[in-house]
Amino acid sequence: MKQAYLITAYKDFDQLYELAKFFSKTAYVFIHVDEKSKSITDRDLERLNIIPGCEAFRSYKIAWGSFHHVEAIVELMIRALLKEDVSYLHLLTGEDFPLLSAKQLDERFSEEDHIYMDYIEPGDLPKEVIVRYRYKNIMANRNVKNKLLWQIQNLSGKLQEKKGRIRKGIGVFGRDRIYKGLVYCSMPREAGAYAIGFISGEGAGFWEDLKTCQVPEEFFFQSIFMNSDIWREKVVNRQLRYMDWSKGDGASPVYLDASDYQAVAQARKDGYCFARKFHPERSKKLRDRLRREFLTDIDLDMNKL
Repeated sequence: MKQAYLITAYKDFDQLYELAKFFSKTAYVFIHVDEKSKSITDRDLERLNIIPGCEAFRSYKIAWGSFHHVEAIVELMIRALLKEDVSYLHLLTGEDFPLLSAKQLDERFSEEDHIYMDYIEPGDLPKEVIVRYRYKNIMANRNVKNKLLWQIQNLSGKLQEKKGRIRKGIGVFGRDRIYKGLVYCSMPREAGAYAIGFISGEGAGFWEDLKTCQVPEEFFFQSIFMNSDIWREKVVNRQLRYMDWSKGDGASPVYLDASDYQAVAQARKDGYCFARKFHPERSKKLRDRLRREFLTDIDLDMNKL
């Protein structure tokens, strides 16, 4: 049996190529490249698809927090599940980096049956998160980090509230059943199949409502798995990806650099298997040191571009 690494990317081809080469030696790699990306060319996709066990494609133009990102992830999952020997799935970005060797990753997850996914309970969701699903996002696939679009969306929300057009939940899940967390998680094959089956069946309304939520990806897996009698018990509320949220605007983790080495090394000891985000230049010294100290010589050889 093999693992599958599902990666969404939009830039920094050399880093992406290295990840594909690294993971594909022992696992399958499925990559969705943003349709509007100019820095990753069609020729680059051809190079990725030449790698045995790697499948790269473009399907959606993705803006930050858009529903298209959820659709891309679902397509990645479907493609992975078509491989009958896939036993475990990891969702990553092109800016991630492994903290374990390929062999260590295989050993770590060869018999794993838990879902590693951070989540916040419905009763603990702050108001600014609740409004993401209470009002319909009229620009579901536009980048609402744009200040003007953000103001337009806020105005739209106020008008919806004034007219009493407020949603009490997302599809079959009422307010007391909506969970939130990062979309980047790790899960057994059966959990992934359950999620796909859910949105195709009884959760079709949930899928439809997600289309007009703000940052819908953060409600997706958490609400599905935490409302399942079977999968709730398999969820471990923790991330396997080390990230630093202490700086920056809070909307995204910061790029790691050489000064973060001790924190990353400790994260590895604490059970983290990956880290993000890595910048081609800013993170180069850190990435080089992690290769030397944490990845085996065999893994280093397979990463030569």
